[in-house]
Amino acid sequence: MGCRRNPKQYKIKFADGDYEGLEVTMRSVSIGEMRALQGGGDEEGRDGFDRMADLVASHMVAWNREDEDGNPLPPTMESLEDEEPSLINLIIDRWTDAVAGVPAPLEQPSNSGASAPVESIPMAPLSPSLAS
Repeated sequence: MGCRRNPKQYKIKFADGDYEGLEVTMRSVSIGEMRALQGGGDEEGRDGFDRMADLVASHMVAWNREDEDGNPLPPTMESLEDEEPSLINLIIDRWTDAVAGVPAPLEQPSNSGASAPVESIPMAPLSPSLAS
C-alpha cells in the first residue's frame, strides 16, 4: 500500500488595498508546473504572463469575486480575463508564498505575552566562609 497524492489547497485572503475582502482558494502547484513556468516561451510563442494566468485559472478552486452588480463570478479564465494584471500578479505572489510555506502576517498585532515580573534578588550579606 502506498501513499496517495492529495494536493493541498491554499486560501489566500486580501486584508487591505484594492482587493480588501477578496478570498481565493488555490490548489497546490507541482514542481513540473513550476519548472515549465520558469523556462522560456513555449512553441506557441506565449509569454510568461500568459502561462501564469493559465496556471492560476487552472488551479483556482473558488473565489468570492463579484461583478459590478453583485453577481458572483466563477473561478474561470473568462472571469480572470476581465481583471487587471495587478490582481493576477498579487494572486501569484501570495500563492507562491503560501506554497513555499511563508507564514501569513498576523491578523492582529501580536502581544507576545505578558512581561515576566521582575523579582529582586535578595542582597543579604553572605555568611562567613567556614574555611577562614
